[in-house]
Amino acid sequence: MTRKLKNRPINIENQVLEKLFLAIYFNDKNKVIEFKNQNPELYAKKNKYLLDGDIIFDLTNLTLLNHKIWFNNDWREGIIPFIKEKRKQTNQMIEFWRAEGKKTILDRKIEYNQYFEYFYCDDPNDPESNEEIILDHITFFLKKGFREIDLRLYNRVECFDFIETKKLLEKGAKSNIHFYEDGDSDTYSRISVECSFLATCQVIPEFQFFKEKGYNQNFEITRMFGNLVGLAAHEEMYDLLNEYKDEK
Repeated sequence: MTRKLKNRPINIENQVLEKLFLAIYFNDKNKVIEFKNQNPELYAKKNKYLLDGDIIFDLTNLTLLNHKIWFNNDWREGIIPFIKEKRKQTNQMIEFWRAEGKKTILDRKIEYNQYFEYFYCDDPNDPESNEEIILDHITFFLKKGFREIDLRLYNRVECFDFIETKKLLEKGAKSNIHFYEDGDSDTYSRISVECSFLATCQVIPEFQFFKEKGYNQNFEITRMFGNLVGLAAHEEMYDLLNEYKDEK
């Protein structure tokens, strides 16, 4: 469930950095070290990787995204051995960055919605999107008797505005209100369903296939980034909603 993305321009330097992107993405510490030794000047530019040629992204944040994904506690029992392996590899990358002086990598905050074009997220700065709930204008639901605070919660969650989402939850906004009669149009389902989709259909298969094939395959960097940042964003929002689950 990602949006249509821009065509990525040809950039030789960026193409080489894609090798580092893949190594960090898959927590391949040895490959990262190999790249560092072979391309020291490019390695120094790892915090200025260009997504689609114009959006700067720090590649070390891929490790942070990995940590947010693999260290959640909702994995089914049958896949736990695989998850533990990913956790171990992620921790190895965290230690590697710490050795390089990046001691606070897990304390960083990612503004997920600045990458709204890459995953299932509304533009937080679009005035029209800020007045829409799912498929209709907020006034449509207000006339049906829904509380504005619950509607605003859905909207802010859709935009991955964590600050406003928490404020609304603290004021009593409910995440289990169904806005249509389909029984699956509540805020909580919006996030939990996408978490399951991204994890089961996108991210896990991608990492499993990499375990089998390694780098001997074609990679779609933009799509892969969208899957990882999207799942991390949804997992973090899911955790926030769960903090107020008992208050529904």
